[in-house]
Amino acid sequence: MRNMYQQEVILDKQISIYLPPSYNETENSVRFPVVYLQDGIDLVSQVFNLLSHKFRVKELPELIIVGIEPNNRIHEYTPWPAASLRGAGHPGFGSKGAEYIEYITDVLKPHIDMTYRTLTESEHTGIIGASLGGLISLYAGYLRPDVFGKIGALSASFWYEGMLTFIEDNPLSLHHGGKLFLSVGSLEGVYKENIQRHMVPYTLRAHERLLEKGLTPEQLKFVLVEGGTHDDVFFAKQFIEALHWMFA
Repeated sequence: MRNMYQQEVILDKQISIYLPPSYNETENSVRFPVVYLQDGIDLVSQVFNLLSHKFRVKELPELIIVGIEPNNRIHEYTPWPAASLRGAGHPGFGSKGAEYIEYITDVLKPHIDMTYRTLTESEHTGIIGASLGGLISLYAGYLRPDVFGKIGALSASFWYEGMLTFIEDNPLSLHHGGKLFLSVGSLEGVYKENIQRHMVPYTLRAHERLLEKGLTPEQLKFVLVEGGTHDDVFFAKQFIEALHWMFA
């Protein structure tokens, strides 16, 4: 797998850059859409052979995928403070989400656009993640719709305190051609005893509220997968489907 991408450290973050099959075989005038992936490339590494095949046979437009390893995901992937799920005495969520998004938009994306042959406009720029990574990807769409036109929120943590209220109070402004993909598995959260047990109903509610706030079925796709669980195997499968919806 590692020979399929290259790695850099940019402002103390480990970044993995996957270049599509034809990248080194095409002229310098050929440019590619970019997807910024939370939790690094390894989150979806098990489907990269399939992804490369889809690129080669033109089932998907070829994409540059930029995997970002978090330094502390419970801080970087959360938009405002919240108490720990483990109770008193444990550190809570750190609310560094806006700073993390600023890192992507003001540091990482300019570097990627300068170094690689990218299509820079929002309609060619995606952000995607799973769990808290899905939450922060959606939040990035709210904060910077001028940058991110394609958003993938896989099994996003809509249980996070205040998130449903935020969606209810703030319309998501997708620019021309913008798309949002939501997914959740029917078994996510069923064995939890904390607020995470509401994974499925809260995702359903988030979908309803996003439609109520003005998104159309052409902009928003929601997938509830029977038997889906909260793990990397499920995330990887949904990653492929999300890319189809966002870019095909």
